Amino acid sequence: MKRTRVLTAAVALALVALGAAPANAHPAHRYLGTEYHQGGAVTPIDGPLPQVDATADRITRRTDAVAREVAAHRAQLASGDITPPRQRPALWTYPAPAGVAASDRYRVSVTQRPGQPRSSFVYQALARKTDTNKEVDTSWTSFSFTGPIVVAVTALQPIAATGCLVRPASAEVRAHLVGQTCVFALTSAANVSVEFTPQAGAYVTHPMLVFANPPEVDTPPAAGDENVLYLGPGFHHLGSGVELHDDETIYLAGGAYVEGAFIAHGPVHNVTIKGRGILDGGFLDTGSQASNKGQPGMIDIADQSSSNVLVDGITLVNGPRFNVRALARYTTIHNVKVMSWWYSTDGMVGGHDSVLEDNFVKVNDDSIKLFWGDTIARHNTIWQLENGAPFMISWNIERDAADFHVYDDDVIHAEHNSIRKSGIFRALHAGAATMSRYLFENIRVADAHYRLFDLTLENNKWYDPALGYGQVRDLIFRNVTADGPFRIASQVHGIDPEHTVADVTFQDVTIGGQPIRSATDANLVVDQSNSDAIRFVTTAGGHR
Repeated sequence: MKRTRVLTAAVALALVALGAAPANAHPAHRYLGTEYHQGGAVTPIDGPLPQVDATADRITRRTDAVAREVAAHRAQLASGDITPPRQRPALWTYPAPAGVAASDRYRVSVTQRPGQPRSSFVYQALARKTDTNKEVDTSWTSFSFTGPIVVAVTALQPIAATGCLVRPASAEVRAHLVGQTCVFALTSAANVSVEFTPQAGAYVTHPMLVFANPPEVDTPPAAGDENVLYLGPGFHHLGSGVELHDDETIYLAGGAYVEGAFIAHGPVHNVTIKGRGILDGGFLDTGSQASNKGQPGMIDIADQSSSNVLVDGITLVNGPRFNVRALARYTTIHNVKVMSWWYSTDGMVGGHDSVLEDNFVKVNDDSIKLFWGDTIARHNTIWQLENGAPFMISWNIERDAADFHVYDDDVIHAEHNSIRKSGIFRALHAGAATMSRYLFENIRVADAHYRLFDLTLENNKWYDPALGYGQVRDLIFRNVTADGPFRIASQVHGIDPEHTVADVTFQDVTIGGQPIRSATDANLVVDQSNSDAIRFVTTAGGHR
């Protein structure tokens, strides 16, 4: 949504009220498959499922309205515009910060005709949980552009590759190997992984990421505004506990390398953190998994009475704990790039009425947490390390939450290999809340071979059973594709006959190109003593 300076907050919020979409009208669909009922009954499905269609439409209507509400609140921020205007082709590369070493693995140049190739500095982060991490390091570069460009990624050390590829495949980027250089064209912003093939071994040991950003908009002034913390190109050490304030903008310019962690002590309102710079939490790393659990998050807003927060465009690396925890209502997390190594390092979560979009997450705990309701997570790219889940549905939540729309997301790698509770879609729920109405659709899962679904209620060491149990219900997984195969069976189960996982529909899910119409097809175990209405269906005549 493009914001103009004459759009007042009152007008914007009025447009939200007027813009509520009517109910989606569509003919009844015929579904084919199998339903598993509590108590052991198994019945075939051959016909319409109006309750499933109605649930999906309800979620979509609500979250579409949330997107408009969040945009209207974002329009009130001093530097809240995230929609670049149409403009002529241009390219912005950023200076190397003094004292920050370049990657010893890759070199990158970017060309926009009729200009000459321009070097884009390549950063490198070393693996930190070296007892379990399957990678040695990760390299990345970041630039902004509009109009067609050609990117050239050169391997600086000998490789045995015969080709290269760019993930996610949905970006439809064609790459060509010329000597030790992978060359490809981009016409629009993308956060991608560049990989030389064939891959040596089961894991990409030296990932190379290209963050090709859209042009910046609504950049705050470098001086003269007491509500702006402007961090220009170069190295900055701010330390931990940097306090956030109401009506504040924190700007990390391209080429800024900032050691810092931002925290809100109590509720905050109208906060923007944006730019093309880097926020590094390595200075907080104790080198111990146990000790790191006591470290602060990189951006940490825990008070849920906070409101109207935007985190946009920056890159976070080496966080020993949470990266972006912004539990404010009306939160936008947009085009944020995250790379961290520890088991306890989560990616991002927003509060009620939040939009998480166009982000890249590569972490070792949960990538995207879906805990607080009325949330959209769209157009994100995830590279999951050995722990956690790309999509975490619940972790002992105690307050009811509903209406989550997760769509057009890519999981490009999942390095799960031995932790039993790992999975792409995961709920480990022992809380008292009822978590309901999740719509996952158009999700693409590549290079993942451990477990696809782990949807459970069960006791665990992080929860007091005296607080009671809830439910997980009304989940729809629609148009989910995974290459597979998966070594560990997926599972669905509640904790007892009253506290169940219920009304879960796997619609037009394919694994290895094969449509799923039963639990057996999905390699999924349904515990029918404490699960109900678990459906596996395909849509007759094709997808919706």
